[in-house]
Amino acid sequence: MTHSLENYKESIVLSYQYAFRLLLHLKNVIAASKQIPAEDELMKEVYRDSIVKKYEILEDRLWKLLSKIFKASGLELHSPRACYRQAFKEGWIEHIDIWNDMLSSRNATAHVYNEEDYEQIKQKIVDEYVQPIEALLQKIKEEVIDRDNIWN
Repeated sequence: MTHSLENYKESIVLSYQYAFRLLLHLKNVIAASKQIPAEDELMKEVYRDSIVKKYEILEDRLWKLLSKIFKASGLELHSPRACYRQAFKEGWIEHIDIWNDMLSSRNATAHVYNEEDYEQIKQKIVDEYVQPIEALLQKIKEEVIDRDNIWN
């Protein structure tokens, strides 16, 4: 890693903390959504929409965090797909196919016009996406945030 990494340290740490907070908020909303009575359709819809929106923001923050980390080490990556591929090469992401699916779901949220598709995306977020996001943030914490020697 180059000395320019030092120039990005604060920005990377703040971006990481923001992404981590977004993940916690998402997990809290998911947990709360499971407490909604089945017959309360309106609240289920409100929570579903909140889960999808929080996911959209979190996914956007994640790839931009990766982009900053890679830029600090001299790699200019300007798309989510490129950032996820590089994170996979670094060993920070285990299954690139799930990240491609996450990106497709994220892109689809802007173009979903029926409740069933929206519900399917929400269910993927809950069942398939939270754990890999958490694992990636943990890797970033271990490999970038907590590695003091990187910042020296």
